[in-house]
Amino acid sequence: MLTKLANLNEKMTVSHPMIDQWLASRRQLLVAYYQLIGLTPQKNSSEQCDEVVLDTFCQRLVDYLSSGHFKHYQQIEMLLASQAQQNLISVLYPQLEDSTHTLLALYDTYLEPAISNGEIPKLRNVISEVGMQLDALFDLEDKMLLSTELVGSHTSTAQASTSQLAAETAKPVERLSSGMLDS
Repeated sequence: MLTKLANLNEKMTVSHPMIDQWLASRRQLLVAYYQLIGLTPQKNSSEQCDEVVLDTFCQRLVDYLSSGHFKHYQQIEMLLASQAQQNLISVLYPQLEDSTHTLLALYDTYLEPAISNGEIPKLRNVISEVGMQLDALFDLEDKMLLSTELVGSHTSTAQASTSQLAAETAKPVERLSSGMLDS
């Protein structure tokens, strides 16, 4: 996921303070995620999770999801110049909302309680699921960012690919693994 972020940064040719801040917070979230997954595999099922690392990750996750949902998505929408770009955001936005709600459900159901009780066997599966959901969310956000005229592609290429991106993103976001929230 950090490699995808680096690739996205390379494609961006125009700096915008809001996008720079947003991508920096994504990087911080990913670093916290990698610190968390680096710690949990070394624990056995009877050990407590490192609460500080888990708490840092959870805080960054909630902050990132909140800022995207309540701030950045709307600001990106204001940067979209063409009708094709605005049409794409209308396709992406419901998927971004679904992905955000899925991640928040994982947080509310598993991660937040794990700060208190550190149930590692359950937590490992949830952390893996959170990683997959974050990757899906980042892919959607990247499509949104790449649809703006803030990237290095030529305008005609960007407009031609907007229809293709809309078709690709019309596929539903993967739902939680079967039974993940039922356990």
